[in-house]
Amino acid sequence: MTLRPRDIVDFTFEAPEGWYDVELLSEDPRGDWPERFAASLDAGEQAAGLTAQLRALQQVLHAEDPSGATRARVFIPIPSAGVLNAYQTFELLQLEVDDTPESYLAATDADAAVREPGYETLGYRSWRTAHAVGELVGFTHLTALADDDAGDALLEQRVVFAIFPVGSAQAFHTVFRSGFIGGFDDMVTDTQAIADSLRVTLGEFA
Repeated sequence: MTLRPRDIVDFTFEAPEGWYDVELLSEDPRGDWPERFAASLDAGEQAAGLTAQLRALQQVLHAEDPSGATRARVFIPIPSAGVLNAYQTFELLQLEVDDTPESYLAATDADAAVREPGYETLGYRSWRTAHAVGELVGFTHLTALADDDAGDALLEQRVVFAIFPVGSAQAFHTVFRSGFIGGFDDMVTDTQAIADSLRVTLGEFA
């Protein structure tokens, strides 16, 4: 007899020092979270610059998911440098009967060479491995985004993980993005450590 999958009712994961929760626009009715957060970091002369970056990030996140279901964290290891090194988004993806680590990996590999006007992926690689709660599929690439004003492309590295807990009706999906060269010693290794720390709590049958 095959047991029905169960919903993920809670999850936790670790992060190194310098990672902070983002207050989404839907949770920030006064619109002053960027100022409040930058001030709490004691960024000194860089507070204004960090505020602008955080406000822009709020707007990007809202445009991608106005519902607020996708959560986010930001990586600012040295506030006095005034640089937002990276940000992470994470959400739960509802799985259909035929959604598996194999199908997810096949779909991402099939999209590895995406090229559209103003958008291109470079240096793609993927992997699949065991995880403490089930299986993990990861991939990374550089994204080249056209900058019409400057006449060149902006490079952003992305590392994506989909974790499939055994017996779960959902997969945990997280994306790390960084447009700051040198923001990590090794972005894949550093973010894999965060993904590896994921633990989930399963509830009732879905």
